[in-house]
Amino acid sequence: MKKYLLTLLVVLGLWHLAYSQNYPMEFIPGKMVEEYTPEFTKIKRELPEGYTQEMQEWVRKKNIEIKGFSNRTSASAAKFSLSFETTPPADVRAIFEKAAETWASVLNSDIEVKVLCRWRTLATNVLGSAGATANVRNFPGAAKVNTFYPIALAEKMAHKNLNGTDFDIVANFNADYANWYKGLDGVPTINQIDLYSVVLHEFGHGLGFIGQVSVDNTTAYYIYPGIFDQFMVNGTGISLTDTLSFKNDSPELKAQLTSNNLFMGTPKLLLANKEKAKLYAPTTYTQGSSIYHVDASKYRPKDPNALMTPSIAKGEITRELGTIVPAIFNDLGWYSSSVIPDGALFTDTEDLTKDLVFSAKVYSDTLLKENSLKLMLSTDGNIQNATSRPLTLSGTSYSYTLPKDSKLRTIAYYWVAEEASGKKFTTPAQAPIITGTTSASFYKFTIGQDTVKPIAIYSNPLKYVFSNQKEIKLPTLLASDNLGIDSVYMEYSIGSGPVIRSGFIRSTSDAFSFNGSFVFSTGQIKSGDIIKYRIVVKDKAKIANYLYFPSTGNYEFVVLASMDAVTSYKTDFENKPSTDFYLKGFGITQPANFSSFGLNSDHPYANGSEESYDNSGGSDKFTNYDAILLKPIIVRADTAKIFFDEVVLVEPAESVGTSFLNADGSVNRSFYDYVVVQGSKDGGTTWYNLRDGWDSNDYSEWQKAWTGSNVDRNGNSIFKGTATLFQKREIDILGSGKFNPGDRVLLRFRLHSDVGAYGWGWAIDNLNIQGPQASAPAKLVLATEENLENKGLSIRPNPSQGLFRVQLPLEQIGQSVELQVIDLQGRVVYQDQQVVAGSLLDQEIQAGNWPTGTYFCVVRTAKQQWVKRVFLLK
Repeated sequence: MKKYLLTLLVVLGLWHLAYSQNYPMEFIPGKMVEEYTPEFTKIKRELPEGYTQEMQEWVRKKNIEIKGFSNRTSASAAKFSLSFETTPPADVRAIFEKAAETWASVLNSDIEVKVLCRWRTLATNVLGSAGATANVRNFPGAAKVNTFYPIALAEKMAHKNLNGTDFDIVANFNADYANWYKGLDGVPTINQIDLYSVVLHEFGHGLGFIGQVSVDNTTAYYIYPGIFDQFMVNGTGISLTDTLSFKNDSPELKAQLTSNNLFMGTPKLLLANKEKAKLYAPTTYTQGSSIYHVDASKYRPKDPNALMTPSIAKGEITRELGTIVPAIFNDLGWYSSSVIPDGALFTDTEDLTKDLVFSAKVYSDTLLKENSLKLMLSTDGNIQNATSRPLTLSGTSYSYTLPKDSKLRTIAYYWVAEEASGKKFTTPAQAPIITGTTSASFYKFTIGQDTVKPIAIYSNPLKYVFSNQKEIKLPTLLASDNLGIDSVYMEYSIGSGPVIRSGFIRSTSDAFSFNGSFVFSTGQIKSGDIIKYRIVVKDKAKIANYLYFPSTGNYEFVVLASMDAVTSYKTDFENKPSTDFYLKGFGITQPANFSSFGLNSDHPYANGSEESYDNSGGSDKFTNYDAILLKPIIVRADTAKIFFDEVVLVEPAESVGTSFLNADGSVNRSFYDYVVVQGSKDGGTTWYNLRDGWDSNDYSEWQKAWTGSNVDRNGNSIFKGTATLFQKREIDILGSGKFNPGDRVLLRFRLHSDVGAYGWGWAIDNLNIQGPQASAPAKLVLATEENLENKGLSIRPNPSQGLFRVQLPLEQIGQSVELQVIDLQGRVVYQDQQVVAGSLLDQEIQAGNWPTGTYFCVVRTAKQQWVKRVFLLK
C-alpha cells in the first residue's frame, strides 16, 4: 500500500474510526527472516552416528512424501501460486513446488497464497530469506484487536483477497551457494545443505512463524504485537504481551527474550504435543535467529519438530512439518471460524427512506453450535443496549432488515457466533468489550442529516515559481468524508485578474487522493505577478459541507524570472546587491557583532511551520528559508567552484556523524535543521543538492556555541553569532554529478527548519562563484565555553504511541531532578520533581490526551540540563 494511504489511515483515521468504535484496518510492511550457513551461525548441530543411512531409509519409506500433523484435503485446502523472478533450474523449481504442496496439505484457505520465488545471488553467508510482504490488523475476521497477521493468514481469516495482485510471500534463495543438495529422492552428503529443507523452513516464516517484537541494546519493544507474539509465554506461562508483568519497551521484556526459557503455549499445541514448544532464546540475543525459531538444543537432528530451528547442519534434512508447527499455525488462525459481513460496512447516511439490510456469512474449519449466530444491535448508539435481532437464512447468508424510520438514529452493532466446543467468535474482533479492558469494539454509524465537514490533508509548498514554468503540480490532497467527497477544486487569480476555477482529479488507485496542477500558457505569468489560490473540498451531503485550504483567505506565491547568465559572480555584499537575489527568510544585513554586510538568514530563524513532512497535515512541519541567485551561472570545466565564508548555528543532528541521507536518497529525519546549496538547470523547476547538507556539528566551535549554557529550557540556542566563528566553505558545482560544463545553473542557498529547536541561523559573506580564489583567512577560535550534550539521556520508544520511558544516568546518588515535557507552543504538558534514590533516573510517562506531534523532554539537575525531542504518533 502506498505510503500516503498509510498516512491517511493513521492521521485521518478514516470515517470508520471517527464514527465508530471499530479499529481501522491497517497494513504495514512485512519482515524478512534470513537463514545463514552453519559456519556463520556457529550453532552446533551434530549428526548422530548412522544418521545419513537412517535418513536414506526414511526417504525410501516415505517415498519423499512429507506428512505433517494432518494430511487433510478438502475443497477449502490452501492453494499456492508460485511465480519466479527468473526461470530457475528444473530441479530447483521442483523443490519450490514440493514445498508449497507440503504446506498446502496442512492449511485450509479459500484464498490463493501468492508466492514470489527468487533464485538469485545473495550474501555468501546467507542460504535464503523469506517473509510476508505485509502484515494486517483489524480486518473483518481477525480474532484479536490491534494485532498484526501475515497477509496470507489474514486473507484466509477474512475469506477475501486483501492485497490485489501483490504477492503474499517473497522468498529468496542463494543461487551461488556451491554446496546445495537439490534432490528430492535422496539425502545430502555431510558437506551439503538440503535445499528442500531450507525452502520448507523459509515458507514457514512467510506463513506465520514471525512476529513484531524488536530488540535494542537494553530493551525489547513492539508497536503492536503480531499474532505469534500473543502466544509467547515464559517458563511459568506468563504471556510476553501481558504488560502488567512485562512492560513494553523495557529491560524486563528483553530479559525474557534472552532467558533460554521462552515457549509457545497455544491450546492446540498443548493438545497435540502434550507440552509447550520451546523457542530459541539464547542469553545473547541474535538478530534473525532469536525468538522466531524453535530451540536448537531441544530439537536436534532427526527430531520431527526440527524444521523451524535457527540453523541447519550440513547433511541434515528437516522435511517434516512435525506436530509443533501445524498446531501453532492452527491456533494462529489457519484453523478458525469467522463471521464476515457481506459487502462494505455501513457508513453514515442521510437517507431515511430505505430499510437497511445487515447480512453476513459464517465460515468455519470446525463444527458450529446450531443457531448460534446473532446480530447484536442498538438504535441509540449504546452498545450496552444492543439486543439480538431475528435472522433470515438465504443461501449461505444470514440477514436482518432494519425498518426505515423518520427519526435520527445512531446504530451500534456486532456479530457473534459459537463453535460446538463453546468458543465464541465475533466481528469486529473481541466485541463488544475487549476482555480485561474498558475499551469497546463494535460498529457504529448515524442515519440523519449530515452537518460534519470533510476531513482532509493538504500542505501548501508554493512560495515562488519561475515565469518559464508551464505546469506546476500541487501536492496530493487526501480527503475523506462519512458520506463521501463530491468534488475538490481550486480557485485562483493572477494579479488583479479574474478568479479561475480548476478541478482536482480523483486518483484511480484509491478513493482518498486528489491531484491538481496549475497550467499556464506561454506569457500568461510574468515576473512580479502575485498568484492567489485556495482549495475547496465539498462533501455529498444534501446540504453540502465545505472545507477550505487555507481556512480563511488565500495562499499566495510570487512569479520570478531569471536574469542574464554569467560565467562568474563575486560579492562581499557591501553594495547590497538585493536585486540579484530572491530572498525568503534571508536579508542582506549587518548583524550585531559583525563588521560588514552579508547574506543572513533571520536571526534567530523560526521553527518550521509552513509545510508538513510527507503531506501528513499534522504538527510535524518544516519551513525552507531560501536565497536564490537570479543570475544563472554558466558552469565552467576548470574552476566550477563556489567559495564563501559562513557561520552556521542551526540545530544539530542527534549526534556527530549522522548521515544526511537515507539509503533511498531522502533526507534523514534525525538530521534536524540544516543548510544546503542547491542548483537547477531547468529554470527553477528541478533542484539538486550540490553536496550533502550540514549543520552546527560541522565545526566544533559552532557546536560549542549552540550547546551548553546557551540552550534555553525549550531546547533553543540563545547564542548570538559572532564574526569570530566564520569558516571557509568550498563547493564543487560538478561534484554532485547532476551538472556538466556549459549548463546554466540557478543557485539556491537554503536553510531547512523543522519543528524542533531553533537558533541564530546562517551567515554568508565573500561569495565567490567560479572567480579567482582568495587566500583563506586565518582560523579564529572562540574561547571555550561550557559544552553540555544530551549524551546519556534515553527516550524509548521514540517515536512513541503514548507511553515512553525516560532514563538518564546521574553523577551522584540521591540527586534532585526536575523532569518536564514541553509542546511546540512552549506549554508544559508534564512536570515532575523527584529525588532519585539511586544513580539512574528511570521515569515512565503516559502521554494521555496529548495530540500527535513533537515535544521536548527536559531534564534538569542543580548544575546541568538535558533536552531531547520525543515524537508522539497516535
